[in-house]
Amino acid sequence: MKVSSSVALAAPSVLALGSVAPAFAHELRILPANHGKISLLVGHHVEPVFEDSFNAVDVILSTFDGACPAPNTSISIGQPIDADGTMAAKDPDTVNLQVDALYLFKSVPPTGPFGSIAPVGIITQLTLTNQFPLKEAFSSPGTYDSWYRPTHPGNGTKGAYGFHVYGTVHAGPNSFSCPTDTTPRTLAARTATINAYYVCGPAGRFTPPDNFGCVTAIQHFPGDARDGYEPNRPFTHNGF
Repeated sequence: MKVSSSVALAAPSVLALGSVAPAFAHELRILPANHGKISLLVGHHVEPVFEDSFNAVDVILSTFDGACPAPNTSISIGQPIDADGTMAAKDPDTVNLQVDALYLFKSVPPTGPFGSIAPVGIITQLTLTNQFPLKEAFSSPGTYDSWYRPTHPGNGTKGAYGFHVYGTVHAGPNSFSCPTDTTPRTLAARTATINAYYVCGPAGRFTPPDNFGCVTAIQHFPGDARDGYEPNRPFTHNGF
């Protein structure tokens, strides 16, 4: 936007199946690893998302070994993939991921296994992590952010934002206890290769009902067009 004058998410250590992603306005994928699986939750750091306001992509990582036995089937078995907190461990967690921001004509879901094939209609993209590598959030194990500023609206119908997350993650051995367990469960070390596309809004989601918010123009006050205030239009191949 032009002017004439001058919700933080925490990575859950216990994931509620089917409810954690919609509650956070993020999209959840359960992805294969060499031993077991991992949970990858992606979306904007701040919701709702407005053009020309600072934001970040959230990449939230946990191991995933299914659900606890009844009556606690809403609790997922896993732990955050915590690179900062395990640096001194014999087999530490590591996260080597890149994130591209995407701008599309409209919200279209990716295809392929686990959303690994790019959606059609990408106009432009930028590797956010070249300038701002993913950094683990303070006091939020497993939550990694790369900051950026969406410069144009993209409500899903006229323009849309997305992310491409790719690279590798490793989780060292860990343990987890369900409410009814008498001894902790062992979580095996695992490594996963990630290649996943995410697109905002219900029309762009790959795993319904999960989705994260698109970008809209914020309500302006007190400026208006007569003062030189002018919200940007959706981005095109020709730019502004």
